[in-house]
Amino acid sequence: MDRLLFIVSQGRRQLYDSLKQVLSLEKDVEVILDRREVKRRRHEAPHAMERRRYGRRGRPREDTEIQSRGWTVVRLP
Repeated sequence: MDRLLFIVSQGRRQLYDSLKQVLSLEKDVEVILDRREVKRRRHEAPHAMERRRYGRRGRPREDTEIQSRGWTVVRLP
């Protein structure tokens, strides 16, 4: 059975606390705060060509959901 991982934005601490409490008894569910740091780069200089094909941990859909609504769910095997 798949596990569910709820990732909640650092700015949505109340939502994180609520989900932790409500889902605490669910066996295959984990709720975590997004641990990634905000990019430090402040200027809009052009970036060098990325040599890697895909980001090591890139999940564009999930990144967009976290930015727009403050949380996302990832299904893990």
